[in-house]
Amino acid sequence: MRTSFDFIVIGAGSAGAVVASRLSEDPAVSVLLLEAGGPDKHPFQVMPLAFTKVSQSDSVTWTFETEPEPGLGGRSLPIRRGRTLGGSSSVNAQICIRGNPADYDGWAQKGLRGWSYAEVLPYFRKLENSWRGESEFHGVGGPIQVSPVLHEDMLFEPMKQAAIRAGIPFSEDPNGVQQEGISRMEATTGGGERSSTARAYLRPASGRPNLTILTHAPTTRILLDGDRAVAVEYRHRGEPKRAEAAREIVLSAGSYQSPQILMLSGIGPADELREVGVEPLHDLPGVGRNLSEHPNMLNIFGVRDKEGLTKHLRLDRATAAVAQWFATREGAFATNGAAANVFLKTQAGLDRPDVQLICMSVNNSADLWFPGVTAPPTYCFSVRVGALHPDSRGWVKLRSANPDDKPRIRFNMFQVESDLDTMVRGVQFCRRMFGEEPLRGMITGELMPGPAVQTPAEIAASIRANAGHRSHPVGTCRMGLDEMAVVDAELRVRGIRGLRVADASVMPELPSGNTNIPTIMIGEKAADLLRQG
Repeated sequence: MRTSFDFIVIGAGSAGAVVASRLSEDPAVSVLLLEAGGPDKHPFQVMPLAFTKVSQSDSVTWTFETEPEPGLGGRSLPIRRGRTLGGSSSVNAQICIRGNPADYDGWAQKGLRGWSYAEVLPYFRKLENSWRGESEFHGVGGPIQVSPVLHEDMLFEPMKQAAIRAGIPFSEDPNGVQQEGISRMEATTGGGERSSTARAYLRPASGRPNLTILTHAPTTRILLDGDRAVAVEYRHRGEPKRAEAAREIVLSAGSYQSPQILMLSGIGPADELREVGVEPLHDLPGVGRNLSEHPNMLNIFGVRDKEGLTKHLRLDRATAAVAQWFATREGAFATNGAAANVFLKTQAGLDRPDVQLICMSVNNSADLWFPGVTAPPTYCFSVRVGALHPDSRGWVKLRSANPDDKPRIRFNMFQVESDLDTMVRGVQFCRRMFGEEPLRGMITGELMPGPAVQTPAEIAASIRANAGHRSHPVGTCRMGLDEMAVVDAELRVRGIRGLRVADASVMPELPSGNTNIPTIMIGEKAADLLRQG
């Protein structure tokens, strides 16, 4: 195999797959794409509802864990990230949300030229093939398929009616004019199948002679010649290899492993690198800092008349539903299990929503069941309550100089008290919605946090004891103009030529919602920046 390429892309995830595919559209350039995991061939990877199983499979995910979190009573939180072609886009819940226009305008106002909403909107349109058709806000013919979740057992209509009665407006399109309000769930699915970056971008590009895709090829470090990145050391099926980049190296390994690879390469906080036995080659103190993650708290309500998706998980019915999906790509298993997004402003004067509720007509931890064989299922509504713009910041650090050692991670969740206050208001708003008809008449009561938890202090204590995260890590190689920034607005690593980062780690802060679509957008924009040189 050749050992020199124009571009080397490290990581075939939500952004890296996009970058490699777009760059290889030019037959005059050669591209090497390195993926630590294997091909996206999990037997249920393309079945939308099966993500709950796929995302917990050790064969296609990285398994990390946070350090004990002081704001969570010392609990450590498990972390799963995609380790396969498509990365987390191949294992996630497929929720299609871009964020709020104010998110990107805020980046531009910090001096990041080219990142305003008006400037990134063309990339959002370019990446999608929307069921809505072409418009000012949406595109058709793009790689990522976008479809509404329409199954009747999602119970969207009663959710909508109760939300409106609770003072929450209806939003026809949260990725369009108005994000605030309740909206029907949209998913990155098409024809009843998951639309990952592996399937949408890499599969059509895989036959190009100028694109080399290597799986089972973890990167160990990036090699520098002075202040220029020139080559990548990696292992392919256990054998050490080296590849040289004539033009640029693009690091797209995600918010945990992009900073890890930089630090293993001697790029990062010099004193911390020395402590773990890595020789500092370029002191860049912001590498691994600014980790931001959406907190997540479950609000669960029992269902009175065995309504919702739970009935489809009875073993015999599930078997029939799976067969239906394989035959027609239709039915309950063609959905992602989520009915609605609710974007709320929980305080007056906010320029954008500060809380997202993800509403489901099934238990968040539901599994297959059968009468007399398993424990009875819990028929319920589950709502994932999350603060959209936490101020708490964590970090990613090296555990050692060994590339096989997992990085150390800490969210510092609820380090800033106002983040917890926002979560409390989110739970209170959720209760208000489920206290309105017709939901009020459909539920037996609240199961989590439960009727004994009423005051703000009690809700806060329950959140600290039970909250998790949404698998939306960003910020560890953030864009910026200050000394703690890792990359500039063109995604170039500060002080190093020939090296860029293109993934969620470059986001200065979390967008208002799920991070997969914004990360794909970053991949699209990065490809254009690379082509411009």
